[in-house]
Amino acid sequence: MRMNIHTIKVLIEKELLDSIRNRWFYTFLVIFMVLSFSIIYMGIIKSTGLGFESFNKTTASLLNLILFLIPMITLLLGSTSISGEREHGTMNLMLSKPISAVEFIVGKYCGMATALILTITVGFGLMGMVVAFKVSIADAKSYLIFVMLSILLVLSFLSISMLISVLAKKRITAIIVSTIIWFFLILIYDLLVMAAANLFEGTSMAMFLLISILFNPTDSVRTLAIVNLGGETIFGPSLVELTRMITNVSSEILLTGGIFAWIIIPLLLTVFFFKRSVLK
Repeated sequence: MRMNIHTIKVLIEKELLDSIRNRWFYTFLVIFMVLSFSIIYMGIIKSTGLGFESFNKTTASLLNLILFLIPMITLLLGSTSISGEREHGTMNLMLSKPISAVEFIVGKYCGMATALILTITVGFGLMGMVVAFKVSIADAKSYLIFVMLSILLVLSFLSISMLISVLAKKRITAIIVSTIIWFFLILIYDLLVMAAANLFEGTSMAMFLLISILFNPTDSVRTLAIVNLGGETIFGPSLVELTRMITNVSSEILLTGGIFAWIIIPLLLTVFFFKRSVLK
């Protein structure tokens, strides 16, 4: 797959500028800033005598919120990116230029990813500045891990949403499918896994749970957060013990690799179906 770097760069710049001009960019930027400020005010400044000792608890609380918000935001925005341009006719105009399917998808993906990551880093920047001046190096490291996990969550769900956008013929269809997928992965999936886990015991249960976590990027991010941020007080001791049972250094590498698989595989499928359905 040959790619023209200049063409991809132009597409990234176009997508980024379109995103910045869009109201959703500032809406979600404000949401993340409000979340950041709220966590600082309620979890740190107002802490009764604990000061910044409760920082990891605060970060874990914020992660619990973004595990709901980021997938929803990313799915809704990404799923309408291609289907929306198809409906408005702008995609045909773009494809009249010498642009390959790979260049188009990679450029659009990287442009949207840059915009979403920008909203996260700027939105959480307020908390980051407080972290830089008030907490220990270890806590600052925890906050950096939290930001990186948020970015991985964005990248994985953006890939999924791009695939939805290519497969959906209409924008409204893409939105409906994205909502169903969000509802399943965030609210239903874990209930089904825990019910099915009763069928296994010992090592087989641990293996089943590890595989089930790999099949859901949200669970992979949550598990890595428990291990790295110490989420006993937020996620519950039973979930933490369960995570420790199935997680070690090799499992952490496997979980991280699984998240990258969620980034790469849907993106490759997006290129494949884009060539078949749009460029046929």
